Amino acid sequence: MGTAIDSFDVAGRSTIRSGDGAFFHLPPSAGSGQNLVTGISDELLQRRQAGARPLAGRERIGLVAPEPVAAALLPVFHEAGVDLTAGDDREPGSVGLLLHLAATPAERNRFEALPGGSAAVLRFYGEGDLVFVDPLSLEPADPTGWQVLRRRLAASPAAAELRAWLDTPAAAADFAPQGVAMDLLTARLLTIITAWQRNSPSLAAHRRTLWRLDTLTLAASEHPVLPFPEPASLGEGLRAPLP
Repeated sequence: MGTAIDSFDVAGRSTIRSGDGAFFHLPPSAGSGQNLVTGISDELLQRRQAGARPLAGRERIGLVAPEPVAAALLPVFHEAGVDLTAGDDREPGSVGLLLHLAATPAERNRFEALPGGSAAVLRFYGEGDLVFVDPLSLEPADPTGWQVLRRRLAASPAAAELRAWLDTPAAAADFAPQGVAMDLLTARLLTIITAWQRNSPSLAAHRRTLWRLDTLTLAASEHPVLPFPEPASLGEGLRAPLP
């Protein structure tokens, strides 16, 4: 399938606009006709496809998530051309990036040892009607799950209540966004993943941005999170070591 192009004249010069919004002037010797349009369309498509390919080592994405969530995400990612594979809960496998649904607050630092070594990590999770996507973690110096939480506590007008609620069973309720909310979450994950795969200019912002979605109102917002030297332990409960 070719890419759509429009052909027209600008100040007497033959000009085309490609489907991605780029403009090209054609030399007088280029000629005209359907064969020319088809040839240009095919060449532009090949250039765009080449630019969309993941960099070496960034082709495979692993997913650690409960089966219902994995079953919902896998076909959507495959349709988008992303090589997403659901992995074992204990071992992410050989991937360039691990997509991790943290089922409980205590799991948000579960794979913090991976960035800078075997894989980058992109974490997401739910809190009641809210869904969060943490900053993408490529290096050990990127914000960890606990640093994201500390930034949220520092900015919250109800920090003590939020901290206490995260230690209750309600904070580990099943993650089950539906309909448009799931579409928006999937779109956000794909946006970050493709930026990482292609090393896009937006990648730096994704490493410093917490994304929040209210699944009832569909209101989404972005919040900056910068890394900082690790302070003393947060205390029992949220900071308790994993088994």
